[in-house]
Amino acid sequence: MSQIAQMFETDAKTLPQRMKGIIPCGKRNGYKVYKIREAASRLVKPGYEIEEFIRQMSPQELPPLLNKEFWNGQRARAAFEKEMGNLWPTEDVVALFAVLENGVRQTMLLVTDDIEREEGLTDGQRKTFRRITDAAITLFKEKLTEGFQEYYANREDHRGSAVERLVDSRGDGGAIPEAEEDEEVDI
Repeated sequence: MSQIAQMFETDAKTLPQRMKGIIPCGKRNGYKVYKIREAASRLVKPGYEIEEFIRQMSPQELPPLLNKEFWNGQRARAAFEKEMGNLWPTEDVVALFAVLENGVRQTMLLVTDDIEREEGLTDGQRKTFRRITDAAITLFKEKLTEGFQEYYANREDHRGSAVERLVDSRGDGGAIPEAEEDEEVDI
């Protein structure tokens, strides 16, 4: 032990306390012999800041006690962010998109009627406007459904897609009937 104290320039009186928990690898002349590597881990101050090292660790690398503290901190941070209005529960985001989709859908469906009332449309113009707005509604709905598909696929209480569950309360899934080439569809 006195050799270790000399090598690491430490006080021989405090050395046994600092070496506590290290298992000797043998004995020489009646004295315990330790592996230098294990002794050094207790006696040498790291060449980096421990706090910085821990900060760079992933949650999986943290010791159990710190891991618990990490997740408690994450939970507290999420609660604070939610309270400040910077974090929205996914259900609220989905519900907001449902309201937005419904508003956009209704507006798009009324565009042709508004133009007809204000300017007048020929049958060809009416069919063109209807086809374009129907395609825009369909694309918007598909993209919205696609965006939330992964969210609902990963939920244990999966009850359908965002559009099926929240967006369309009429029960028809917001489907736009397919029009024949020369047929006008009232929506």
